[in-house]
Amino acid sequence: RLIEFFIPGIIAMAVLTASLFGTVNLNTELRQKGVIRKLSTTPITRTDWVLSNILHQFTLAIVSTMAMLLVGYAVYDVSLQINAWLPVFIVLDVFAFVGIGMILTGFVKEAQSAAAAANAIMFPMMFLSGSFFPLEMMPGFMQTVAMILPLYYVNEGLRASMVFNDHMAALRYSAIIGVFAAVVFILG
Repeated sequence: RLIEFFIPGIIAMAVLTASLFGTVNLNTELRQKGVIRKLSTTPITRTDWVLSNILHQFTLAIVSTMAMLLVGYAVYDVSLQINAWLPVFIVLDVFAFVGIGMILTGFVKEAQSAAAAANAIMFPMMFLSGSFFPLEMMPGFMQTVAMILPLYYVNEGLRASMVFNDHMAALRYSAIIGVFAAVVFILG
């Protein structure tokens, strides 16, 4: 059913939005106020700071995912498979988009422009990566563009595990987004 296609995409998109906006907005504002510079004089390492951001975003992602699933089951009577792949993809989604947020934070100088920078990344990805409708509905060249976007692999991985119960496809998508997440995490 359409709702069963839709819920994994909404989960991926919600985690993307919270992780990207939360990271860019918070870190840009803290840098602008000089808090980040003051933190560098404390025993907190950069890795500790980034991992604390990820833990915060992961906590929010778990809560929002549970809320979406509860509504899906209670209101729409969905029959999604909840298995070990769900937290794996949530973790990878958070790592990938917090990493992108950290990279953007390096380029955005003012807190007021942080939302615009995050939107420039988020909106094309949200509409082109298959969160709302199947890629097959898009023209061929747009499908190729979609397969470059990291959210596509989160969407497809969640659908492979939750809708189609295809563990090999979920493994393949998790490996792809995992490599991407590792790269942007290191760069961030």
